[in-house]
Amino acid sequence: MSRIGNDTSDESLLAAFREGREEAFTQLFRRYSKRIFGYVLGIVSDSDIADDVTQKVFVKLARRPEAYSPMASFSSWLHRVARNAALDALKSCSRQVSLEELGHESGTSIQDPFNTIQPLLFTAIQKLEGAQREALVLREYSELRYSEIAEITGRTLATVKQDIFQARQFLRKELAPYLERTEIR
Repeated sequence: MSRIGNDTSDESLLAAFREGREEAFTQLFRRYSKRIFGYVLGIVSDSDIADDVTQKVFVKLARRPEAYSPMASFSSWLHRVARNAALDALKSCSRQVSLEELGHESGTSIQDPFNTIQPLLFTAIQKLEGAQREALVLREYSELRYSEIAEITGRTLATVKQDIFQARQFLRKELAPYLERTEIR
């Protein structure tokens, strides 16, 4: 049996887990749990619900690793499972989509040593239209490629790129007065 490490591919880890190597599942969990949690939190806006959904996603993977088929990347498939579980949780809770708490779980690419812009950033993100918000969160917080985002959301690559472009433009406009005042660039 080959050694399992940080550089082992997702597909190899899944194959090893299917063969009964639990450390392979542990490695997949370590690799994806924070990203899935952050993504789900961006949809459900409640850290307890996001934690429950994240747990359900990994329980599903543990119980049915054969559910993954290599027609898509493992990361895309796992995010799709998380998306569906999060949307189901929203339906059962009748909650609105927002990213209010995401800042507590994920970093921001804006250099802000005093964390003064973070609340403004997340307030601005909440104002985004749902598809733009989802695409932006997948790109910036889950660090997925555009093609993976298209696969997860079921939208075309061009639409995903346009959604992210428009979301970034909106955020620049919303945050411009603050950024100019504080000279954070």
